[in-house]
Amino acid sequence: MINYEQALRVCETYIQSLVTNDVDAILDLYADDATVEDPVGSEARSGQDALRSFYAGAVTGVMAASLTGEPRLAGNEVAFPFQVIAGQPGEEIQINIIDVFRFNAEGKVDLMRAFWGSDNVGGKA
Repeated sequence: MINYEQALRVCETYIQSLVTNDVDAILDLYADDATVEDPVGSEARSGQDALRSFYAGAVTGVMAASLTGEPRLAGNEVAFPFQVIAGQPGEEIQINIIDVFRFNAEGKVDLMRAFWGSDNVGGKA
């Protein structure tokens, strides 16, 4: 089972990789058969090829990202709030997100669900 320090490291690596547009580092956090639902209610994507395609678009324009609270670990799942600032200079948007990662026995993320919607998107503060 994953411990808090390991889960925190995964969250921090994920957020830093969004900022550096490092799709390979993001995919390294995931199991080969992982599923991503971002945002919750959208079509789920499964497998490394689908995730690579999704994240190649998702990291485009990310200017900054940071945790906005402490990750919460329960069993083999971690929930963490964070904020992304994306867009072109002068036209940035801010997105407040809560992601939930579920870890498999090898410590890889096998399910990610992102909780955010239009009420969580706004102009840069």
